[in-house]
Amino acid sequence: MVCALASALSAQTPLKRQGAFEVIFGKYEIADSRFDDVYEKGGTIRGIALSSSLPADFDFYAEIREFDRKGRLTFTQETSNLVLVPLTLGLRYILPGSVLLPYAGGGADFYFYYENNPIATTMNIVSGYHFLAGLYLQLGKNSPLRLNGRIKFTRAKAREGEIEVELGGLEYGGGISIVF
Repeated sequence: MVCALASALSAQTPLKRQGAFEVIFGKYEIADSRFDDVYEKGGTIRGIALSSSLPADFDFYAEIREFDRKGRLTFTQETSNLVLVPLTLGLRYILPGSVLLPYAGGGADFYFYYENNPIATTMNIVSGYHFLAGLYLQLGKNSPLRLNGRIKFTRAKAREGEIEVELGGLEYGGGISIVF
């Protein structure tokens, strides 16, 4: 009897989403124009994200992404390599809907960076903040799949000796989520 009642109630009440796993890909443009002299402007950024649903249509999310570029030093034309690994933690509000789910949020960023060239090798971590907005497209009423389009702006200033460099910038792209 209890099993029949539980089965009947679960058939009428859809399960509340608890979280999501997402694969992210897009373009990233470092805001500091000095990077354009050594590295090509922009580049591909890719990563993964996990989110957890909170009350009142808020989500806590964590992302880890990777961005790497090869370039040439301005005077000697020797090879320079740059790797950024941003770790993002944030809170966002997802506007409830059935097919289109817009969202906006912000949070903290921690950038691991590594640059290697004949002049120097630099490795460090810097913190910053970001704002983000996007739109999920629900693929079917009961489907766990969502497509995501997003834009994100980050500020993260690194200091090496007397030189201050902005590692943050504009990121735009998309992804695919599996909601659970």
